[in-house]
Amino acid sequence: PGEFLLKGQDFWSKYDIKVEHTIFSSGSENNEALISNNIDINVGSDSKTNALFTAIPDKALVIGTIQKGDRYTTIIKPDSNYKSWEELKGKTVATRFGTGAEAVLRRYYEENGLRWEDFNYVNMDVEDMPQALESGQIEAFTAWSITPEIAEANGVGKPLMSYGDIALVPVSIHTTKKFAEEHEDLVVKFLAAQMDKAEYIKQHPKQAAEIAAQAAEQQGIQVSSEAFEMAFNRINFEIELNEEIIAAIEDTGQFLKDQGKIEYVPQISYDTTYIEKARELHESKKNQ
Repeated sequence: PGEFLLKGQDFWSKYDIKVEHTIFSSGSENNEALISNNIDINVGSDSKTNALFTAIPDKALVIGTIQKGDRYTTIIKPDSNYKSWEELKGKTVATRFGTGAEAVLRRYYEENGLRWEDFNYVNMDVEDMPQALESGQIEAFTAWSITPEIAEANGVGKPLMSYGDIALVPVSIHTTKKFAEEHEDLVVKFLAAQMDKAEYIKQHPKQAAEIAAQAAEQQGIQVSSEAFEMAFNRINFEIELNEEIIAAIEDTGQFLKDQGKIEYVPQISYDTTYIEKARELHESKKNQ
């Protein structure tokens, strides 16, 4: 959701940088662009961070996060009486297989004495989930923002639960060690502008949502400002980097390995120097 705000609001010129901002259709495509040097910086979920460090372990670098917490939500019908996953046993439900949504669900089930086989799962594209719920094809779906919020805003569904207390699921900012070392000034300014964005979301969620909705419409994507506002109020968009975040990424890697999704858990390289300098720059420019 925050990426559409970046499309609609200029946070860059304050720091005298120009950014060619591309929104990819998938995290895999996004990673491939960084691996092939077609872009300098990208963002990706914890599972995609593990994939990136598996592909280029000696080159990749985490320099911050843009989202964490309640990024994944399970949506049920507005008139449903379900209060827990236990009550959905034997029901037809949907998610997108091979994504962070599946990983979060499997982790939740494991911690709560449930099994994947307790439910009749359908592998579904996220854009088809609200319609499938409304038509009665499924009883619930689990997806990442902003699909759940779209369903809520359109009156198609309501949240059963989100999963921030199960897994931090950070979306990290990645670059290469080479680019960061050679362009420290640009990286610091980029992160400082991202901090401005996060602060704007926290202080002005309604206005941020209206800007994001307009930007999405210009991209040919119809998402209401109400849906964006729900996402902005639900997810933690703070730009930060610490050992807890890295541990959460590594924990996801271990979970993916245990599930047989990856062969080994890659070591995640990170550097807090850039975000520390960006925070100083951000604070110095606050009144400008």
